[in-house]
Amino acid sequence: MPRSILISDDDAPLTKAIARLARCGGFLPITDTHSKVVELAEEHHPNLIVLDIEQKVDGRKLLGTLKMNLLTSDIPVIVLTGNPHKALERFCRAIGACDFMQKPIGPSFIKRLGELAGVPGEQQLLEQTARLRDFDSEN
Repeated sequence: MPRSILISDDDAPLTKAIARLARCGGFLPITDTHSKVVELAEEHHPNLIVLDIEQKVDGRKLLGTLKMNLLTSDIPVIVLTGNPHKALERFCRAIGACDFMQKPIGPSFIKRLGELAGVPGEQQLLEQTARLRDFDSEN
């Protein structure tokens, strides 16, 4: 069964692109463009959440709610942002983010998702890399 990743960002084209990359990496993406990440996390209990900080509802508030909620507090959260301020990164990590990544995302993004979502073994990484190469050649 594929690992699920909840992607929460109000930028629909970016959310769709990350979902496509996640699918190519062997993940089952769940997307949210309406800041409903807490409700979706409770319902689906994904292996990982990718959370944009700057969306309709302040991502810091969403992160705090996810980490205080007994149903979602154990789900790792990667904060995704275009904001380069180190104070924001420190704050997000202090309230529970397991990683903090800058937009635009780079080639290591899917690998990091796999590490945090608990994708086992070297073979899985090789399979993901092959799927990403196929994806890149198609686009």
